[in-house]
Amino acid sequence: MSKIQIDRDYVESRLLTYVNELFELPEIGGVKLRDIVIQNNEHKEANLKEAISKSYHDCYSDSDISIIVNLPTNSAVSPADYMRHPRRLGITPDRYLGFCANPEASMYRMVFRDGIRYDFGFEFQYDDEYTPVELNAEPERYSNPAWPMNKVDEFWFVMVQALGKLYRKDYLISAHLANINVNETLVQQMILRDMKYGTNHHRYGYCEELCYRKFESENPFLTGDETFDIIAGKLYSAARAYGELAKKFYPEYEPRSEVLFDIWRGYHENSRV
Repeated sequence: MSKIQIDRDYVESRLLTYVNELFELPEIGGVKLRDIVIQNNEHKEANLKEAISKSYHDCYSDSDISIIVNLPTNSAVSPADYMRHPRRLGITPDRYLGFCANPEASMYRMVFRDGIRYDFGFEFQYDDEYTPVELNAEPERYSNPAWPMNKVDEFWFVMVQALGKLYRKDYLISAHLANINVNETLVQQMILRDMKYGTNHHRYGYCEELCYRKFESENPFLTGDETFDIIAGKLYSAARAYGELAKKFYPEYEPRSEVLFDIWRGYHENSRV
C-alpha cells in the first residue's frame, strides 16, 4: 500500500502547509489558486478551501498556483533574478521529485516528493514602499556536462505528468511521454558509449543491450487493459533504467524511482476506489 493517499483532503492539507511557508517571505503579497487570491489573513484557510473546491478534479490533478511578489520600484532584483532562486521558495532537490524552470513563461513546473504536482507561476508588483529583497546565493550543485542535472530533474517531472495522463485514460499523450522518457535512456546509453570509445562517430554499432528492456517483465502496475499495461510497462522500465544509468554520470546519485513508485501506488489504488 502507498504511504501517500492522494485525495482532496490530502491535497488541501499539503497546499495549506506550503502556502503558509510561502507567506513567511516578506515579499509575498498573495498566492493565487486559479482565480482566487489567498492572502495572509484570517480568511486564508477558507479561501483555500473555496479555491480547491473549484479546481480539484481528482488525485491526478496538478495545483495551478501563482505567487504575487512585491518588489520596490527600480528594484535591483529583476524577475529573472528572483526566479533563479527556487530554494527561497522551498523548492530544493531533497524536497522535489522532478522540477522544470521556464523563465520565458515565468513558470516552474514541479512535483514534490509528497506527490503534489504544481504549475507554479509568478506575478511581480512594484511600489516605492515595498522592502528590497536580499537573495542568498543558491548552493553549488554539481552538474555533469555530459548529462546535466536539469535533464535529470525534468525526466522525473515528465514521468509523473505521464502517469496523470495514463490514469485519466489519455493513452495518446501518456504513450508519447512514455516514449520520450524511454528515448532518454537510449540517449544516456549513446552518450556513455561515446565516452567509452572516445568518439561520437560509430560506423557500426556494438550489439548493445537496451537497458530499459531488462525491466520489461517486472512492472507491478498491471490492470488487464492491454494498452494501459503497455504504456505503464514503458514508464516502469524507463524509471528503473534511468536510475541505473544516471549513476554512471553521478556516482553518488540516489535513484528517485522509489519515490515515483510510491506516488504511482497512490494513483493506482485511487483508480480502483
